[in-house]
Amino acid sequence: MEALLVYAARCVVMVLVIWAVSMVLGKKSLLQFSAFDIGILMIVSTVIAQPLVTKDVVKTAVGVVILLAGIIVIGKLSLRSRFYMADYRPSVLIAGGVIKKEELRKNHMSIHAMLALLRAQGYTRVSDVNFAILELGGNISVVPRNSARPVTVRDMGIPVPDGGLTLPVIMDGVAYPDMLEAAGVTLQWLEDELKKRYRCVVADVFYAETDDRLGLYVNLYSQSGEGTGRRRGP
Repeated sequence: MEALLVYAARCVVMVLVIWAVSMVLGKKSLLQFSAFDIGILMIVSTVIAQPLVTKDVVKTAVGVVILLAGIIVIGKLSLRSRFYMADYRPSVLIAGGVIKKEELRKNHMSIHAMLALLRAQGYTRVSDVNFAILELGGNISVVPRNSARPVTVRDMGIPVPDGGLTLPVIMDGVAYPDMLEAAGVTLQWLEDELKKRYRCVVADVFYAETDDRLGLYVNLYSQSGEGTGRRRGP
């Protein structure tokens, strides 16, 4: 029984270590990781797994600290101008409508793979592409030719004011004061609008959002399959 508790404690410690590693790496999705990030993750996962099969926890802790220090140092250096290209260098696959064979070779990418990425961006013809840039994580950014880009309101000469953020002010029956403050409205305004427009209170709302023009979108519990709303904590 004691051995089982010790093993459970090791598992909990490893979960906390993995959480710490994810905090250090920052808000990156897996597709945004560089080859360096993925390599470090593989090494860290191997090191972290050691205490689950051995009792050498101290050596594991030292190894994780060293790896995390390496991640932090490389991350800090990549923010300095002289090290910008050390962490990541974009690759221009198409420039001026011309496919760059050398860049495809450097990135081990075939023409078929490049065409698939272009199709995923909505471009079925290379002739419509002015520039195509291979970004971090394998995504591709496309700058189309003027003749192939969508028509904008600027092209049509229609004046349209810039829009602001749309903020969620109610989630799961709870109003969030910080979101109300960011939207420039008060709880009293929100309650008045709910009564006037929807004949309901905050507790009846599953989700609500507002924008800089004070437009209000409301999704009631009754619309989402729960007959009546219930106030719940965040």
